[in-house]
Amino acid sequence: MSTPLRSDKKNSKFMMVIMGLLMLGLTGFGIGGFGGGNLQSIGTVGAESIPVDTYARAYRNAINQLSNRAGRNLSPVEVEQYGIGDTVLDAVIGLAAIDNEANQLGLSVGDDIVRAQILANPNFQGLTGSFDKASYEFYLDRQLGITPKAFDDLLRKENARAILEGSISGGISSSDVIPKSLVAYVQETRDFDWAWVTELQLAAPIEKGTDAQLKSYYDKNTEQYQSLRSHNVTYAWLSPDMLLDQVDVDDAQLRESYELQNDRFNKAEQRAVERIVFGTLEEAQDARDSLDALTMTFAQLVTERGLALADVDLGDVEAKDLSSAAAKVIFAEEKLGIMGPVESSLGPALFRVNAVLAADNTPFEEARDRLKTELAGEGARRLVSDMIAEIDDLLVAGATVSDLGKESAMQTGTIDFNAESTGGLNGYSAFRKAILTAKESDFPEIVDLADGGIFALKVNKVTEPTAIPFDEVKTRVATDWRQAEVLAQLQKLAAEYKIKLEEGADFADFSLAPNSETEARRDSFFAGMPQTTMIDVFALDIGKVAALDSPNGVLLARLTGTNAFDPATEQNKTLLTQLGNSLDAQIGADMLALYTVALRDAAGVSLNQTAINSINAQIATR
Repeated sequence: MSTPLRSDKKNSKFMMVIMGLLMLGLTGFGIGGFGGGNLQSIGTVGAESIPVDTYARAYRNAINQLSNRAGRNLSPVEVEQYGIGDTVLDAVIGLAAIDNEANQLGLSVGDDIVRAQILANPNFQGLTGSFDKASYEFYLDRQLGITPKAFDDLLRKENARAILEGSISGGISSSDVIPKSLVAYVQETRDFDWAWVTELQLAAPIEKGTDAQLKSYYDKNTEQYQSLRSHNVTYAWLSPDMLLDQVDVDDAQLRESYELQNDRFNKAEQRAVERIVFGTLEEAQDARDSLDALTMTFAQLVTERGLALADVDLGDVEAKDLSSAAAKVIFAEEKLGIMGPVESSLGPALFRVNAVLAADNTPFEEARDRLKTELAGEGARRLVSDMIAEIDDLLVAGATVSDLGKESAMQTGTIDFNAESTGGLNGYSAFRKAILTAKESDFPEIVDLADGGIFALKVNKVTEPTAIPFDEVKTRVATDWRQAEVLAQLQKLAAEYKIKLEEGADFADFSLAPNSETEARRDSFFAGMPQTTMIDVFALDIGKVAALDSPNGVLLARLTGTNAFDPATEQNKTLLTQLGNSLDAQIGADMLALYTVALRDAAGVSLNQTAINSINAQIATR
């Protein structure tokens, strides 16, 4: 009986779903080790099979991406906690549902479209930049492990899917009323003057309150002087750190982990590079001459060739990623700017180096302690996970939370917990949440912690808040009484100033030095102002004054001008178009998501959970 971070998988799924979909890309490409033998599918949606390699590839890529973000390999426990398997499974089921419907509708594309896509694929191009059959067959065989016929079928399926998806999510053109309303709300501005009315403006200082005044204030505001709600709790806790001494990590394991994470510890020198390929060396040199003469920019050169900057961006590359000639020029020195022309793997090219990334090498000896800590931590987390079933059995058999400290490796204790409790288990949100939701009659359960630890608790008694005696909080009451008294006097004075300011008086008439703000937006922030100031300012008519209370005093703000959003300027036209397109795209995405769920439910889903579990176990533990 466990209700941990394992119970929070749905939250993780939302974070992972977009990543899971992106990882699918060209589905069906083999990954090796899963698609052989008799097991070819993990299930079906209608008549559409979900290939083993499609799910396995997406699952592995999702784990790899999160591991890269964390800077280390995720443990199997963490993979489960993030709900990666469920998220990827949802994604591949959705794609299969769309493929099944496209099949039912008889959607397909002709040979000319498939041929054009193959010819345009840069992976199939030779040194001249045009399609090369040998490169095509080599890439399919060695990189993807599929035949040309299978690749053709894959392209047709993806095109059919794109047609169906486009018919649902494409072509949406909503009214411009929403974009205009949203942009006008955000872009309109206000001009206003403002100043603080502080205690310095009062005619006489506020003296200390008498005992009678303080007692009266206390009696009227007793709810401000309550003790905290307290829970007397007995807990049992087991963290991975408690088991580190039981984990033996030898040098062979450390060395293996180091070598498996070579990209982490030994990053080669890199360059952030863009590349434009030309048909001949002469064309490349002419382009370089134009750049050197400043008659053309690099961006203009890209546009002239019918490309976008994204098309020529190679990202961060190492010397081995380039032709020997290009690498020799680009990595010869730490220099930015245009390089070439030089012969690249696709022909004569110009390169633009945008950044130099130095090599980052961490020797094994320096990484050893870090690796040992990580591997020991992973081993300890596995030990904790392995103990959960045994501890669950103890609780089911009638063991109390205190008994767990005697019959397991868990540490036990009793605390009085309240909203201000810190340190130890109190620092875990799962522990705090469990206490606040538990009842004295609840049966203790094992709950997971974010660091791989576990705990169980029993609420012994809940003490409700009660009024703290006046004598114990008298000093606090005195401070609160004086602050309230000062504010009351300032509110009265500010109300008088407000009337006169709206009648045409100047701030200087009251010895106030105003600040003047122009073209302030709703989200503008000015140091010292209450957070709600701009809301109140935007609610004013010209000449009217807002009075805002704060611990610093009372702020007076007088509106002096309004500046409406102008949808006719070229910049704002572009902004409205972009926002409209974004809204249409979001509506389309939502429609496609709902449509996919409907297709999946209508077609029916059948899964081989044993196969899925096997794939998850093999990949997560590699």
